[in-house]
Amino acid sequence: MIYQKSTEVDTLHQALQKLHVPKISITEQQAAFFYRGFHNVNILAILVLNSTLDFEIFKTLATTLDYMRQTKILTIAMEVQDKQHFEMQLLQCCKSYNMTNVLLQFVCPEGETEFDALHMLKPYPQYHWSLITQAEVQNKSQYYPQHWKNMHNKTLLTYMDQSQTRSFFFKDTQGELKLNGYVTRLILLFAERFNASLRMAYPLSVESPTHFDAILVNMVRKNLLDLPMVMDTGYVGELWINWTDAYDYDLALLIVPCAQVLSTREVYAILLNEYFLGCIIVSTMLLSVLHSLIDYIFDDLWQPSRLLFSDRIFPGILGQSFAGRSSHSRSLQIVYVLLFIVGLYFNTKFSVNVSTFLTSPPYHQQLETADNIKRSSLKLLLHETEANHLSDFTVNFAKSIITTNNYTYLRELRQNLNTTYGYFSTLGVWQMLNRQQQFYTYKTFCTFDNLTLLPSLNWAIPLQQNSPYLEALNYLIHQVHAFGLKEAWIYSTFGDLLKLKQITLRDPYIDQGPKALIINDLFWTWILLLCGLLASTLVFLVELVCRRINQRN
Repeated sequence: MIYQKSTEVDTLHQALQKLHVPKISITEQQAAFFYRGFHNVNILAILVLNSTLDFEIFKTLATTLDYMRQTKILTIAMEVQDKQHFEMQLLQCCKSYNMTNVLLQFVCPEGETEFDALHMLKPYPQYHWSLITQAEVQNKSQYYPQHWKNMHNKTLLTYMDQSQTRSFFFKDTQGELKLNGYVTRLILLFAERFNASLRMAYPLSVESPTHFDAILVNMVRKNLLDLPMVMDTGYVGELWINWTDAYDYDLALLIVPCAQVLSTREVYAILLNEYFLGCIIVSTMLLSVLHSLIDYIFDDLWQPSRLLFSDRIFPGILGQSFAGRSSHSRSLQIVYVLLFIVGLYFNTKFSVNVSTFLTSPPYHQQLETADNIKRSSLKLLLHETEANHLSDFTVNFAKSIITTNNYTYLRELRQNLNTTYGYFSTLGVWQMLNRQQQFYTYKTFCTFDNLTLLPSLNWAIPLQQNSPYLEALNYLIHQVHAFGLKEAWIYSTFGDLLKLKQITLRDPYIDQGPKALIINDLFWTWILLLCGLLASTLVFLVELVCRRINQRN
């Protein structure tokens, strides 16, 4: 790619045109275009200037090289009178446009190149020019070295959030601030490997950490940070020009409390359900009517109070002993045999269910889909920014979502596996929580395929536009993946969380042996007893009223 203001054919221009490589020649500012969107980025840009630095053509070069400003640039300056002033101007332009691989070559008026005057731009620790000797010129590998391999202790601004395995900071026993997390460790390794120093843009607060979305909006996108210790993501297919290569591959999912066993009170609610009580009442009424009809037809006994509810029948239905009426009627004997069979059936069924449900109680329905969450009373607790980002994916159960802007409160609830709410989680956080639950008798939280909101999330580190650190960070990311350092850093962070007792491996479901029943466990039994007392009281009052009416008559 060749940039020059004049279109005059001269010896230099003719020599460049004879190169047997693809070339693009730009002579006017209006010809600037987004080169990276159409061509290979591995190019050499040649800028030809006459006597003075043309800021317009340099801006054209910067515009064309957007998002690839660190490409190789050769500046050929012809017939320059004040070379020192020219060097300073070019240095400021390179700094303002984040260009780091620039060579400057002065050409004498006679057309002879001053090889001893070949200048190389050194961007670290501060932008400056360095002369290249004749011996270095002959070694072509020295033309464009990777300056980022040694940043000469350049200070870079950074900042981090509190995202458990990604970024985690705490104070040790001596009160010193310690950093961990696989994103934080990557940036720390960057500074160590490439001889740079890091400085927090703002003081870190252990008590009130900043949510990563606030860091992205208020710091990263305003170009206030050189190397943020946070990651960002987007939908598949978006153009991530200012971001690094993908550092983490993730999912967006919901975690909900696992189905728990029913309490003793709930077990009795199942045992004494509508079907069981209905069978008892219907059987009592049928056999009472049959008993009353036999008494009336064969023995001329009529007892209206025992027509629908006989005190001879009800104890037998419950499997208890009952006093049968002495009679020679075969039909009444058959009724007592049926009463024995029905009572034995109900008594056996109830005893078996009690033994089964109390020793191996059933579980509540597991929430496995969005519809299950919608129909349940469970609420999902999300941070306000998370709820906004996921609003398009949570329309079906939006009423089940509550939000909070207190990130510390939300993080502690989720980290302590508080089952009051369900939560939004990334795959990395879920793997840490799942690793914690491996030591439990029963899992506290679960997730399922139907609760995955976004099945593919590529996370990368967002940088400033045309950041000079992109190439170095991409190189380091691939090295970290190749050596498995990320997994080791995750386990290291998990260990710190255990040491700080922010998570625990203590099993909350330790078997404590048999427990005595309490009043609340027999709640439905007391309800039935109360209903029986109310019914008997009502019958007693009715009998008193009927007796008074009969006495008056």
